[in-house]
Amino acid sequence: MQAADLTALAKALTQGAQLLEADDYPEPLLESGNMPPALFYKGSTECLFEPVVAIVGTRSASTYGKACAFKFAQALAKAGVTVISGGALGIDAAAHKGALEAGGKTAAVLATGLDTVYPSVHSALFQQIAGSGCLISQFAIGSKMADYKFLIRNVLVAALSSAVLVIEAPARSGAISTATAANELGREVFVLPANIDHFGFQGSFGLLRDGATLVTHPDQILESMQIEPQAELPKDDASPMGARILAVLTSEPLSTELIVDRSGLDTSDVLSELTVLELEGRVIRGSSGYALMP
Repeated sequence: MQAADLTALAKALTQGAQLLEADDYPEPLLESGNMPPALFYKGSTECLFEPVVAIVGTRSASTYGKACAFKFAQALAKAGVTVISGGALGIDAAAHKGALEAGGKTAAVLATGLDTVYPSVHSALFQQIAGSGCLISQFAIGSKMADYKFLIRNVLVAALSSAVLVIEAPARSGAISTATAANELGREVFVLPANIDHFGFQGSFGLLRDGATLVTHPDQILESMQIEPQAELPKDDASPMGARILAVLTSEPLSTELIVDRSGLDTSDVLSELTVLELEGRVIRGSSGYALMP
């Protein structure tokens, strides 16, 4: 019989990987049943014993979807909620970043072993997540990516959560599988609204038809969980030029050229003001232009 190669495990353990055994699982996970006998993690699992909300959605997210994921995660994290997601591109990444921006806690449930960074561009993000919360996986050290593992991962995301917020989900997506698992576990599922003809939200609309709760503000989730929201500090009024730009922007991205045309301002002034408005959190920039921050 050939001996198992424990090189990857030994290396991961020296880099901070630890084992969470079933006796130490947070209560929602214990109650869910049919869970793995142990989980690998890096960071601190204390965040999993706080109220936990999963924020999930498509990798091919719109500017609107990513901005909403960031905003909701930021507000929930400020209120002491742990934001959990799958560490993927798109909605997942925006949710993790929103929680980190708020100085809160976030956890990423991986579909690989802890020693595999997938997607590879998230190496720095995963380090930040482990520093504020934890990376966690039910797959052994050395496990590589495989499609079926994402469905297994999604069930664990739902099981660790008190509630699930679906930001943007096509009809066939991992986010829908997470919401389905959450429903089966008795977790409340929240869904964000969008334009009815938006392909990326067709799965979200299906969840609403099936009885999910529509939300338009993070406080609605906090109220459902009986958590006191954090009061927001009022923003300073925008400059006259900034106000003209805000007046022409919508939730759909506009190119700089269109903003210049519709505002009647010079290109240099528009670019300068957009930078200020982005830093103030009033607008969000995407590949196709600028949109209002939801």
